[in-house]
Amino acid sequence: MKTLFLVSFFILGFESILLNSIYIIAFGLAGIAVFRSGWQDVIQADNSVGFHQDLHHVSYDQFPERMYIGHQPSSIFHAYLYDMDGREYSEISQSTHFDIKFFRPFIYFFSGGNIFPAAYDMTDEEGLLSYRLIKKGGFTWRGYVQHPDGPYLAYTIQTKQSGRSKFRYIEGDQCRWEAEGDAFIGHFTVTDEKGHIWAVIKRDAIPAEAADRFDRMPGYLIEWKERRDIPQSLIAFLFLIQTHTSI
Repeated sequence: MKTLFLVSFFILGFESILLNSIYIIAFGLAGIAVFRSGWQDVIQADNSVGFHQDLHHVSYDQFPERMYIGHQPSSIFHAYLYDMDGREYSEISQSTHFDIKFFRPFIYFFSGGNIFPAAYDMTDEEGLLSYRLIKKGGFTWRGYVQHPDGPYLAYTIQTKQSGRSKFRYIEGDQCRWEAEGDAFIGHFTVTDEKGHIWAVIKRDAIPAEAADRFDRMPGYLIEWKERRDIPQSLIAFLFLIQTHTSI
């Protein structure tokens, strides 16, 4: 697709008009979606009563030592949390649609999916709705975690400094989860508010024991340091980081 984009600058006539029309529509859709997302933020800010306390204390009893969280290259708005055998433990799928599927490859190629906003339903392995996740569009990455019934519970932000990148999951006035590491290679250590390590995640790392399953899947290899009683809020945090994979 990159070659097609470059070659299109040198094509004249009807073919050039056709290709340029496709680009205009694709980027136009992305721009409209970003504007719509920003307008919803303004409305929510005017009516907001602040973030509610997260009383959703459901957790996973036990996880395998190594897992993978990622999406198929052709489906950037649909991701899973897998074990090495391919069993699905959790899922996010897009809950609102303001785009045309035909143009998603163009949006994904040119922006990594970053400037395109998305809202997801996060479900557990039983298919029960855990949270709604909102990834804001534009050039500054940010995500929100919402209770299925409506109230906002937390937000996530990213900061960068001297080659280091830090993702933070903030509930109320405290940072519940944090992932910090090398922004270039994409290795991050995930800790709680007390600095206790829960996991190490590695962007696009291919697990040797499941190379055929995950070698072409953008995402993160998860090496759990704590494997029991994993809160679903931590999984929501990892899913939101996963939406940043292609940046």
